[in-house]
Amino acid sequence: VWGAPQIAQEGNNQYLCRAGYAVNYNYATKVAYFVTEVIRPENLTRSAARKDDFREDPEIPVQYRVTLKDYVGSGYDRGHMAPAADFMANVQLMSDSFLLSNMMPQNPGNNRGIWKYLEENARYWASKYGHLNIITGTIFDANSQTMGNGVKVPSFVYKIVIDPRRVKAIAFLFPNQKLDPKTMEQYIVSIGEIEDYTGINFSPLMPEQYKALEKNRGMLADW
Repeated sequence: VWGAPQIAQEGNNQYLCRAGYAVNYNYATKVAYFVTEVIRPENLTRSAARKDDFREDPEIPVQYRVTLKDYVGSGYDRGHMAPAADFMANVQLMSDSFLLSNMMPQNPGNNRGIWKYLEENARYWASKYGHLNIITGTIFDANSQTMGNGVKVPSFVYKIVIDPRRVKAIAFLFPNQKLDPKTMEQYIVSIGEIEDYTGINFSPLMPEQYKALEKNRGMLADW
């Protein structure tokens, strides 16, 4: 909604289009800049079983491709950016979510705690309000570690939730570490703050009358 996110500099990245989500993959880090999706209530019905078929993405050139071996012994989870549970209605949608281009190296205490809690909330909001636009991404800094064959570990992870029909948005920025799910509200930021960190324009075609959405912090009470 309101235009595809635009990164600061093109050329060392690749766009990947799936049936359920889209990826802007960063060759330098072997992790996506961001993944966009639309959570649709009809895709949340549980007719497709989770199979955990993690695998390399054959569309990415071999020299830039993250592999299963890169995660072995790293201590990090293969953290979904577009969550598998957002695609429970269709076997192919579910399977596509396990491509490694949709993964980020994530602290297990983050992935299985506060991040899981946020994903569950986003699905609840989609069921309550209808289709939601979601942007999930990574932030690297001088403290970001490297694992495997040159795969960078993000220092921060974020998720932006946009409800275009109600014209509301809420964004979360978490350090990539174990966090208490009960503290989720403490990590609410504005979309503009994430844009400042990343250099990404998340909604380049946003109508002028909605610009306050980027500047203001959302409130959980609105969701």
